Amino acid sequence: MNIVVVCGTNREGALSRLLAAEVVETYHQVDASVDLLDMNELPAEALLPTAYKEQPDNVKSLVDRFLKSDGAVFIVPEYNGSYPGVLKLFVDMLPYPEGFDHRPCAFIGLAAGQFKGLRSVEHFQQVAGYRNAHLYPRRLFIGDSFRQFVDGKLADDELTERLKEQAAGFVEYIKAIKPA
Repeated sequence: MNIVVVCGTNREGALSRLLAAEVVETYHQVDASVDLLDMNELPAEALLPTAYKEQPDNVKSLVDRFLKSDGAVFIVPEYNGSYPGVLKLFVDMLPYPEGFDHRPCAFIGLAAGQFKGLRSVEHFQQVAGYRNAHLYPRRLFIGDSFRQFVDGKLADDELTERLKEQAAGFVEYIKAIKPA
């Protein structure tokens, strides 16, 4: 099973990258192959007005990596009460309908505030749902993000356990809904 983990920001020094590394490690523990697709890899050519119809090769390679997945895990940081624009730009680069159509998707919200990324995840789920993704219902929300990591790892054992539960459940969800 191939899982793509999408780190939904290109912000330098983002804690989302630390979380993404933990998510990748967690999926390896449930015997999934994992591709970490970090939005800091999205090249500036994605901003070209022509990129929607004629994707540059460096944009197309990221899109192709996403399309190879059996399921996608989105790490969605909350910026200004929603998700980052670079994540929306990437979604806009995905072909219709195969970008999301019947693709299992799981979501993890991360925020500095007390709402724990709930708004960013719910906003993003609206887009994924509109594109006909299969939305895995067990979401994970992490607030007070600057207090959650020690030496680059999640410091809260309960959050780590919930991440493991989400990963194991998501793999089973993909198996249950994907045709053999």
